[in-house]
Amino acid sequence: MRLTTLLVVACCMQLSAKGVAQNVSIKAKQLTVAQFIREIHRQTGYQFFFNDDLIKNAPDIKTVPMVNVPLEVALKNAFAHQDFSYKIVEKTITLLPEKKQEPTESQAAIQPKPWRLTGTVTDSTAKALSGVSVRLAGTGKGTISNGSGAFSLFVNEGDVLEFSYIGYKNISVTLNSEASYTSGLHITLQADQASSLNDLVVVGFGKQKKINLTGAISQISGKDLENRPVSNIGQALQGLMPNVNISIANGSPNTTPSINIRGGTSFAKNSSGDFEIQTGSPYTLVDGIPMDISQVNPEDIETVTVLKDAASSAIYGARAAYGVMLITTKKGTHTEKPVLSYSNDFQWNRPAARPDLLNAYEIQQASNDAYAFTGQSVPSDQVTKLEAIKAYMADPVHNSPYIMSVPGNDSSSIIWVGNQNPYDEAVKSATPMMKHNLSISGGSEKTTYYASVSYLGQQGIYKMNTDKFQRYNANFNLNTKVTNWFSMEFKTNYYNTQYKQPVYPSGKGGWWRALAQEPGRNINMPLKTPADAPFGMGGLYTDNILSFMDYGSLDQDNTENLLLAASPTFQLTKDWKIKGDISYTSNNYRGKTIIPELDRVENSWLNTDNVYTSPSSVSKTYNHFNQYLINLYSDYSFSKGGHNLYGLVGFNQEWYSYDELDGSGNDIITPEVPAIDQTTGERTASDGVSSWAVRGAFYRLTYNYKGKYLLESNGRYDLTSKFPTDSRGKFFPSISAGWRIGQEGFMQGLKPALTDLKLRGSYGSIGNQNVSNYIYIPSYGTTAKVSQLFDGKRPVGVYPPGLVDPNITWETAATLDFGMDMTLFNKLDISFDWYNRTTSDILVDGDKFPAVLGAASPTKNSGELKTVGWDLTVGYKDRTDYGLNYSLNFVLSDYQTEITKFDNNPNMLLSTLYVGQKMGDIWGYQSVGIFQNQDQIDKATSQKLINSGVWYPGDMQYANLNGDSVISGGAGTLADHGDRRIIGNSTPRYQFGLNSNFSWNGFDLNIFFQGVGKRDVYISDNLFWGAIAGGSGTREVYENSWTPDRPSALYPAYRNASKNIITQTRFLQNAAYIRLKNLTLGYTLPQNTVRRLGLQKIRVYGAAYNLWQYSKVPDIFDPELLSANYPMIKSLAVGLQVNF
Repeated sequence: MRLTTLLVVACCMQLSAKGVAQNVSIKAKQLTVAQFIREIHRQTGYQFFFNDDLIKNAPDIKTVPMVNVPLEVALKNAFAHQDFSYKIVEKTITLLPEKKQEPTESQAAIQPKPWRLTGTVTDSTAKALSGVSVRLAGTGKGTISNGSGAFSLFVNEGDVLEFSYIGYKNISVTLNSEASYTSGLHITLQADQASSLNDLVVVGFGKQKKINLTGAISQISGKDLENRPVSNIGQALQGLMPNVNISIANGSPNTTPSINIRGGTSFAKNSSGDFEIQTGSPYTLVDGIPMDISQVNPEDIETVTVLKDAASSAIYGARAAYGVMLITTKKGTHTEKPVLSYSNDFQWNRPAARPDLLNAYEIQQASNDAYAFTGQSVPSDQVTKLEAIKAYMADPVHNSPYIMSVPGNDSSSIIWVGNQNPYDEAVKSATPMMKHNLSISGGSEKTTYYASVSYLGQQGIYKMNTDKFQRYNANFNLNTKVTNWFSMEFKTNYYNTQYKQPVYPSGKGGWWRALAQEPGRNINMPLKTPADAPFGMGGLYTDNILSFMDYGSLDQDNTENLLLAASPTFQLTKDWKIKGDISYTSNNYRGKTIIPELDRVENSWLNTDNVYTSPSSVSKTYNHFNQYLINLYSDYSFSKGGHNLYGLVGFNQEWYSYDELDGSGNDIITPEVPAIDQTTGERTASDGVSSWAVRGAFYRLTYNYKGKYLLESNGRYDLTSKFPTDSRGKFFPSISAGWRIGQEGFMQGLKPALTDLKLRGSYGSIGNQNVSNYIYIPSYGTTAKVSQLFDGKRPVGVYPPGLVDPNITWETAATLDFGMDMTLFNKLDISFDWYNRTTSDILVDGDKFPAVLGAASPTKNSGELKTVGWDLTVGYKDRTDYGLNYSLNFVLSDYQTEITKFDNNPNMLLSTLYVGQKMGDIWGYQSVGIFQNQDQIDKATSQKLINSGVWYPGDMQYANLNGDSVISGGAGTLADHGDRRIIGNSTPRYQFGLNSNFSWNGFDLNIFFQGVGKRDVYISDNLFWGAIAGGSGTREVYENSWTPDRPSALYPAYRNASKNIITQTRFLQNAAYIRLKNLTLGYTLPQNTVRRLGLQKIRVYGAAYNLWQYSKVPDIFDPELLSANYPMIKSLAVGLQVNF
């Protein structure tokens, strides 16, 4: 029998009885016994004392409403038909079972007589503790302390009282006779450092107590990821851990966020062939097995741990140069009864920001006005077009969306004069997403299991031929103890995603951006021609971008992944263990693209155009990879006389093989059978294969003396197939140390305020094998057909291999880290790290050879960069006298990355990387203002090298910073940059997150803010600039652009002139922001209600994602996603969780 949860909840509230009312009012006509007790306590402050079983099946209380009646009357009426009685002693109401039989006089004589014990509970500082559980051992009886720390209950001599409270050590007291407690029982609870400092943290190939860590490690619970209306774990992790930098490329249902730890990592070439600084991703393992984070069901996660410095990551070697993310999934529990859990949420998404486009009349009027800005007259055809647009907008039913360039001649050119907002036409007001998750867990004394299946379905934001995403997950974990020295773990994970979307035309960008381009098409043209169009051309698609979205093209992806893993463990002695891991991962991808031919009407009724879709085509891609992993490692621990030693040694081997087959065909015979063998045009086929392997031996050695002086070393010798035989092996060691200075005798005067203080430092290096597979092997290239004819045929061509450097070897990342961990009052946790990471021997282009050689220079190890930054975490948790539990966790981080060596730019050109450059530096001109008249232009320094054309009033004026006779960018080098300078930096600085949780009386609330404290961006997108850059135009720029009547306007004259929007100080945007990333409010139904339904738990909740933000970036942009082919999403969701 247990003391009811209701009693605990009720009595955690303010229990002071001073001035409480003796009369009560009950307005409800029917209440459960639990509801009645709660209401009486709320009105009077009286405590109730009872057993769960007494009211578990009690009938509801049915009574007439009572207004201001004495408490005794209310109790008598309410409990008149119950199988229990009550007794009031002072401020306590005890519910007693009905007596079945009176004891005999002899029985009464030998039964001990209970007596009332009073007492107080305080902490070591004599502060009263409210809400402490006081229980009679072996019974369901008990109470809790009130706001003054006081408690009282009836006891007998010899009873054992158990005192427990969150964050404090439990104690038990055996009671003496009543005479021993004339002044009451006074209990002092000691803070339990183990409440947080002894938490286990997942590290490489094991776990360590948080208190003993010497490396830079962050860990969060899977509970922090629950109930977030997002489609993948990457989105849920954003802002929860310092310097775990998550960027979201777009808001597509199929997007996979990029994860980076601690900033810039290396160099790599972009799509234009230029080197740029990269922010590499961590090595991600799930239960010790390499896995893509997007393949993990967030509901299965137990913990997420990030190893940030080399000392923590070195044990993983070649794939962990830029951090490690360790995800552990849920396991079963040793309970005989299985726990079946089901959860769902239903969600509605919409774009977080949307362009506010001008209408057709405003765009045409702005175009006509632009002629006046340059002293020209408006052409008559443009005046006619403006009037036609005006007429159409006034009455679109009776006016045509087009006119002819020669009135009355249907064979002349079409001039489209319609008006539509492509975002209104294409974008839904809300789009649905749903998630379902079913899991079962349990076990016996020797075996535990956990299994789950989940489904996610999400539609895109578009009304026509919208994109759709589906994901299926299945996970199974089984742990069994075969003997007292041998156990086995088995893991299976299955993942399947399907995504389809229409194919957007090449050269027009993604759908979201394309909607704002080419206003003459996308705003003036309707989706289809009018039914009465000349020459029977009615009902055909026009050249509006929406036609490409609507007509039926298809881009479809399907990924399927299967993981099988087994881990035997041999516990040879209490302190010695051997463990192995073996896993197999199989991944299959199938892609298909179908582009039927689309005939569109553009500027003539006499013919159609099929550019972008002719010839029709179908292409397919199949690829597959297998990955095998073997780990074998053993650990041993030893303790004696305060000396604690732990050692681990192991072996790791991984193999990876990949193959791909691609095929395509042109001129589809019929769209109903879009197969390559049903095409009549050119067909192509290609394939590709690759493989790599890595082998390593690793160790960890830790030592501490009395838990105060900590020392650890991790290291690994790695071999990788990606480098030449003579340079593919290398040893990468690390060392770290810690001093729990807070435990020294000279620090004891700061107790109990200072719970713990630890200083730590680390240094280590790790190699990086994330390079192409065969960079050291010269390989021939081929082409399917050369351009020349030989005997009337074009044969296959073979061209010679490039040069390679036989000495190519590892890129190395070395990290120095100093940190501090501090706990105050056993409630406030502070962790701080400063780090310096240097990446050396980065692969770059080698020295140039004479052109007559006919080959490019080989790649060499030469580049170097440095990243310096810091992380801060502050966490606080407590409980109020009213039973409100709350926790706050704040994270803040910063980094800057600088190039320290780059041989490929001896002239220090600003157009590529150069020594001394910081990642994100923005070079631009300093704006002076807007030219107001020709006199200002004539007197200003010449700007002809920026643009050789004529400068007009309304154009931008730039500052002459170097004092010469012309405004220019000089030679474009660091030594001669003309009038340009560094005007800002686009690296997100001071990234932060504030995660707060509250719970009270079954209610729970999560509020999560995330943001960036400093970031500069320059928006050159014509989605923003509109006509100034050749786009449709937004109201922000148009209504604040220069005219003779608006001389103090922010923006230049609204005409197509790119010289006015070159990178400059005037339009540099402050992209710092704070956003309410997640808001979740939930309610867990009372246990007595849930049990009546035969269930264990019912929780309902509502959630919001990206609900609110503050930023100085124009409203049409999201500060996280300033230029993308798919907008950021905001969401509202409702959900249900049920445990059976």
